[in-house]
Amino acid sequence: MKWTLVIGEHSYIGQSFRDYIKNTAADMQVDLIGARDDAWKQADLGRYDAILHLAAIVHTKEQPSMRREYREVNTVFPVRLAALAKKAGVSHFLFLSTMAVYGSQSSPIGPDTPLAPVSMYARSKWEAERRLRKLAGDGFCVSVFRPPMVYGPGCPGNYGRLARLAGHLPCFPQVDNKRSMIYIENLCACIREEIEQPKEAFRILCPQNAAYVNTTKLVQAIRRAHGKRTWILPFGQTPIRIAAAKNKMLQKVFGDCYYAKEKQKNTYQEVGFWESIQRTEGYEKAKGFAGQ
Repeated sequence: MKWTLVIGEHSYIGQSFRDYIKNTAADMQVDLIGARDDAWKQADLGRYDAILHLAAIVHTKEQPSMRREYREVNTVFPVRLAALAKKAGVSHFLFLSTMAVYGSQSSPIGPDTPLAPVSMYARSKWEAERRLRKLAGDGFCVSVFRPPMVYGPGCPGNYGRLARLAGHLPCFPQVDNKRSMIYIENLCACIREEIEQPKEAFRILCPQNAAYVNTTKLVQAIRRAHGKRTWILPFGQTPIRIAAAKNKMLQKVFGDCYYAKEKQKNTYQEVGFWESIQRTEGYEKAKGFAGQ
């Protein structure tokens, strides 16, 4: 039996991972614990084979006054925890970082793409990565995940906002951009595989769905899941791309942002794109969200 402690009791990924393991891995036990109330200090770290750190400040409008808070929560805390885990005999520390550490650089993003974090969130994650690398070794493995947009039933963040908007857009321009995304179950499968077989003292993973998606097809798929037809306008791509180059929000929606395809076989690809949208929107439809 492998025991994993998840730091981030209320995190979407943490709760999803616990539920995923319950349904797929009889030889793994997952415990969740909070970070805000110092409950983690009472945990016996030494009884765990792996620690998955998810607690962070995220999905928050950044203010200059928050710089110290980002550093304390997203950088100092996980590094401190990793050091304690190593001392306690934990063999594997898994850290959730972000694709945002690459900033707004041109895609595709690959192993040789330099880091250029811009936001406080991205910079705090990058600094944590840098410090965690120094702790790796002597039987202590560190795995860093840099996922793109994570989506799934009940997910927070940009996907939900786009889905609600899509419900009111019967017409949408044809935009041939490329974006990496990852469905929550595929991400959970990737994390499980990494826990089961840590491969290196320090390892960076950039998991993504098998297929890229563009914004037009994503809107179409969301509306289709609600039984709605979408009329695609065969014009507008050029002005949209010009506007996106000058507007960060439009860039997030219509720009390119994707990882280069991995050469090795991705065994964590458990759910295809259309099925993932059906599952996600089935949950949202039951709650009366998108398309209403």
